[in-house]
Amino acid sequence: MAKSDLQFAGEFLLEECKLLTTKGLELDLSAIVENINIYEDIFSMTVSGDILFKDTNNLVLNAPIIGEEKLLLKIQTPQQSPKMHNDEATSVIDYVTTPLQVYKINTVAGAGDQALMVSLNFTTQESFRNQISKVSQSYKGDPAAIVDKILRDQNYLDSTRKLFVEPTANHVKMVVPNKKPFMAIQHLCEISNSKEHKEAPSYLFFETTKGFHFRTIDGLCSKDARMVYKENVPNQLSTQGTIDPVKNLETINEFTVLSTKDTIYNMSEGFYSSKLRVHDLYNKTLKDYDFNYLKNFEKDTHTDGASPIISKATDARTQKGLSEYPDTKLYVSTTSATKHFYESQDYPYQSDNLDKTLQRRKSRMRQLQRGIKLQLQVPGQTYSQAGDIVELQIGATSANTGDKLDKQLSGKHLVTTIRHEFNFGADPRHQMYMETVKDSLEEDFPDAGPQYSNTGSAETIPV
Repeated sequence: MAKSDLQFAGEFLLEECKLLTTKGLELDLSAIVENINIYEDIFSMTVSGDILFKDTNNLVLNAPIIGEEKLLLKIQTPQQSPKMHNDEATSVIDYVTTPLQVYKINTVAGAGDQALMVSLNFTTQESFRNQISKVSQSYKGDPAAIVDKILRDQNYLDSTRKLFVEPTANHVKMVVPNKKPFMAIQHLCEISNSKEHKEAPSYLFFETTKGFHFRTIDGLCSKDARMVYKENVPNQLSTQGTIDPVKNLETINEFTVLSTKDTIYNMSEGFYSSKLRVHDLYNKTLKDYDFNYLKNFEKDTHTDGASPIISKATDARTQKGLSEYPDTKLYVSTTSATKHFYESQDYPYQSDNLDKTLQRRKSRMRQLQRGIKLQLQVPGQTYSQAGDIVELQIGATSANTGDKLDKQLSGKHLVTTIRHEFNFGADPRHQMYMETVKDSLEEDFPDAGPQYSNTGSAETIPV
């Protein structure tokens, strides 16, 4: 189906939807599909989803459909937003040349006389191949290049999807001891430093509908906002006074603020501070490395503003802030103090490097998981993907401020998850359910701190 002008926000074109069975049949589901969901998550290595269709010919038994099929799927938004690159590849969800893998048949429900509703779960072929292969070999060099090798290797993931790579600053030697490919890639995420963002150790490996990504949180946060979403601004008009569907793509239909503020939990997980104790096996010494979130804050690239999401206030009793208690989280590791017994004086590969990766990375992950998080429902568009930066404009609700926008909720957010929902029926529409997070603010929280004094009697009473 050819592209057409966008008629309303959430319009989409289903260009192909076919099921390839183990019997060799090609079943066109375009006319009977009821619903399609596609899930993207920056903390998940592959895309997944489900498809619901009305079966009037008992295809599950007659085709048959057994949970081993391939799904050819191609969907796009009819008209690209002017804010996006004029590139059709970025605006299409295309799994025709790289089919999806069906792996599960869900409960089959009745839908009237002689009709069944069939739901199939699917994922990418790379997810399936990860289950049936093991990596057992050594690698050396640039971590980004090693990720590419594992992803492309025909003995492992054998992927032909695009890979978006952020350059790494370090070189590593590693032996993968009979692990699944994604476990090997996850290890590379944990030991890699960014070349472009102050050696940030926050690499993620994830898939969106546009391909695979090996990128840092800092790299994602450094990008400009791809979309601006405004709260409750329905039916925006064009200069001619007619409803503008492109502008209406920016409307937030619903949103929920998620509860993430839990200071004790964050302290115990190493968000604010931690201690790394390294045992040097060669020199027989112990060395401690303390991490302080506030002191490290400027090293990282954040979503919005230059202020942390905790206050700099100190406790009246200890005169310390939240990030000055390194004993709240202890990590222990061993090292050989760079004694590699290498023939050359120039050893280009790093050691485990945990003092530059572990604590900073753990805190960075917690900043996303426990930052200022929202769940949004917005009109769908097929060029949006997890890992995008979006700007949210949420109205202020307090009578004690003259600000039009809520300073904490508004601003640039990182999209961590997206569920693309394509509904077919009387009102076909594409909706997106997104989870977004911001890990910084434009202004500091007040830091005077609560004033109090412990005036209890401290009396011990025998009973």
